[in-house]
Amino acid sequence: MNLKQELLNLIHEAKYEDIKQFSTSKLAARLGVKRNTVSHYLNQLVSENKIIKIKTRPVIFLDRENLTKTTNKVLNQEYDSIENLTKSLRKTDAFSGVIGHDQSLYGQIRKLKAAASYPGRLPVLINGQTGTGKTYIARKFFDYCVAEGYIPSNGKFVSFNCAEYADNPELLTSTLFGYAKGSFTGAETAHNGLFDEANNGMLFLDEVHRLDPKGQEKLFSYLDSGEIAPLGEAAKKKSLNVRLICATTEDIKSSFLATFIRRIPVQITMPPLSDRTTNEIRSLIIYFFILHAKKIKKNINVNNHVLLTLANTKYESNIGQLKNDVLLSVASALSKTEKNDQNSIYVKLADLPQGILLSGISFSKEIWSRNKKNILIKPNSKIQDFVDNYESTNYIEKTMNQILSLYDKVSFNSFISKAFAKLNNLCDYLIFKKKTMDKGELPLNLIKKMLNQEVGYLQDDLRNDFNGNIIVAISYYFYFRQEKHWQLSQNQSKTIKRIVSEINEVNYTSEVVDTILNVVNNMLNLYTDDIDKLFLAIYLSGAQRKKSSNLVHCILLAHGYSTASSIADTVNKIAGEPLLDSFDMPIDILPEEIAKKVSNYIHVRHVVNGLILMVDMGSLEKIPELLQMDLNFPVVILNNVSTQLALFVANYIKERKPIESIINKMDETIHNDYRIIYPKMVKQNVILVCCTTGVGTANKIKKMVEESLPLKSKVQVMSCSYNWLKLEDQEMALKRKYNVLVVIGTADPKYYNIPYISLEELVSGSKLSTLKRILKGILSDKDLDHFNESILRNFTIERVINSLTILDTKEVIKNIDSCIKLMDKYLNVTLSNTTMMALFVHISCMIERIIRNQTLETPPNNFKETAQSVKTIKNIRRSLRQLERIYNIKIPITEIKYIYDLIFDTQNSNLEITNTEDF
Repeated sequence: MNLKQELLNLIHEAKYEDIKQFSTSKLAARLGVKRNTVSHYLNQLVSENKIIKIKTRPVIFLDRENLTKTTNKVLNQEYDSIENLTKSLRKTDAFSGVIGHDQSLYGQIRKLKAAASYPGRLPVLINGQTGTGKTYIARKFFDYCVAEGYIPSNGKFVSFNCAEYADNPELLTSTLFGYAKGSFTGAETAHNGLFDEANNGMLFLDEVHRLDPKGQEKLFSYLDSGEIAPLGEAAKKKSLNVRLICATTEDIKSSFLATFIRRIPVQITMPPLSDRTTNEIRSLIIYFFILHAKKIKKNINVNNHVLLTLANTKYESNIGQLKNDVLLSVASALSKTEKNDQNSIYVKLADLPQGILLSGISFSKEIWSRNKKNILIKPNSKIQDFVDNYESTNYIEKTMNQILSLYDKVSFNSFISKAFAKLNNLCDYLIFKKKTMDKGELPLNLIKKMLNQEVGYLQDDLRNDFNGNIIVAISYYFYFRQEKHWQLSQNQSKTIKRIVSEINEVNYTSEVVDTILNVVNNMLNLYTDDIDKLFLAIYLSGAQRKKSSNLVHCILLAHGYSTASSIADTVNKIAGEPLLDSFDMPIDILPEEIAKKVSNYIHVRHVVNGLILMVDMGSLEKIPELLQMDLNFPVVILNNVSTQLALFVANYIKERKPIESIINKMDETIHNDYRIIYPKMVKQNVILVCCTTGVGTANKIKKMVEESLPLKSKVQVMSCSYNWLKLEDQEMALKRKYNVLVVIGTADPKYYNIPYISLEELVSGSKLSTLKRILKGILSDKDLDHFNESILRNFTIERVINSLTILDTKEVIKNIDSCIKLMDKYLNVTLSNTTMMALFVHISCMIERIIRNQTLETPPNNFKETAQSVKTIKNIRRSLRQLERIYNIKIPITEIKYIYDLIFDTQNSNLEITNTEDF
């Protein structure tokens, strides 16, 4: 066990009363190590949210897990004093002990708190089935009002069941409002009613639907005026201050006067037990057993199968029935307990009521571990001892704290990757695992709608390109953020600013982050802080799609609120990268509106190599015809969108297959209906420029070719990687779309009937006549002569290297020339002029890549490692060592493999090694 873990164990085992024993000095003394070493590890544990720091003199440390478990509270990392911590632990309300207060009953309790704080007598109506806890929550509402000062401490909670006098309306009225002397036979003296008794307190009217229309009218008369009139003294009214809370099991609309319901603005519904979460059902069962353990003053050993059965039974009378069944099981076990066993009873399956045992229970694997035979419940037990209350922990806070503690431990790129993965897991939890309830003041659908409008605007206006189902994820995040916020330490705030600043240096998401926060603050009126800025910065930077001109794009179009986005999000997660986009559409949307969305998408996504539209209805097939733009790429319509079809297409897009190849493969395997539309235009003349080391170098060569062409030339120059040109069916796709004139580059893709000119041949001028012949008829004779002269001028070795790098051209040529001579010697070969020209260009670009930290990370496709190639690479490295010394660089093995490939690639060289010296 390491020192850090020993420290954590010591603090974990501490009792709250002994906290003064856990200062840095005393911990160091107990472990026999230096104080500064202990201090270092303690601060690490604080940043990892495993312990809490109290900044007294001396500083004291407490175990976070123990405090959180015993208090069920979200705690800060640091406190200024023990008093502040104690206040934080004591700061509670009457609802905090209610099972489900932060889950199924969150929205109901939030409404009750709002009703309590509103000045005056805002009445409440509780609706719910029998046994759902209406009376219980009403009592808690009273306790809350007293604790918060809304009701004086001497105020009473008066409860009355209207069903008791439902058949005698006059008696019911007199009971509620009192009666005057002589108001009816037997009324020998005046008598106060329940309203008088509840004055300055709360009156709870259960089964209020049993009041007849006249009784309801008298109630809303009080609600209007705050006055009541005793029976027999209609003119003699008196003012009272009574908070009214009513309960009913009946349908509100059909059981009450509309005028009565209109006067009760706060209406809540208690959910049936079947709608409560698994944790809540577990907690209720344990709670009732604890109550009985206290009552009988014995330990209760409950068999695991008893708990499983109770948790999986369907209760018609809800919590009330569950409570009675627990009582009966305890009573049965108690009656069987031997007299000499004074301390414990044992509740077994046979102690449960017969009705439960015969009801055909189906056990859930999620309910209590089957490894434990019995669970021991003591009179002083707590629910948290037996039920892990995952829902009550702030999962957002936990995730964000993990991200903050990760920042200084890994490189920034690794941090962003890992942090984004954690946020993806967080969003999955919020969307799929955390039960969506009435958690906040704003409903989820409203947040989704507002953000959907604004981010859609951002996509078009700010040219930000995001992938996946980000609107849904961000909406869920802000929806659940309404639950809780927490105080950040100064160190945490500083770390967040540093992270966001670094992200803004490499990504262009800051404007989007600010705009979304502005929407959340000003339009949705939700509170935000630095944590929200951190979430958006990391999540959006990770979700931002990298633009790729070589990528076939795909949109899922489906009717419904989240049909398309759900499929796209699932497939993108499986694929490990954002390959599919989605449009969720209302049923009544017009095809013209969809076409406009697709048109904007094409503009923002820079679609050039094809678009696949996966649709759920045949009417959407006409979208390409409705696009008000000239398409210069093929569009494929796939009918009957499904997850299987989306996965199939995504896999081929991931492999960077051309659109024709994707459709051919689909036609062979899935046989899905499709339609392909090719652009109705004359093919454009194209010169392809490629490079084995990627599109970066190809772009620089492309620029030099463009500079050599006449200004008004109708010839397009396209840059691409050699590997992309060699993809399956890529040749067919390019020829269908373009009139490919020639390929210029560092490797020949061997396209049928398409001439190839190497960069070295351009530099040497040996293929100028070929190039001139290719362009004859496309360029005028004058333009051809101009082009010929420009190529000779632009493609000297000095000009090529000067254009491709920022290095001193003369120096780099001299240094590379020395290295090439060493290669001749070490490899015992004579390099051709073509190969030498290629090496000059490649090595100069390599030096610059290494200086810029942009080295090639994947080896060439054709490279095969053999004993001979390993020996040769060793000697190539030896010949390049002077470059490492001159430019203070380290040449990676991947770069050396590209040089090997350039020299010995059998496709581009007839060179063979006869003997290699081994140095």
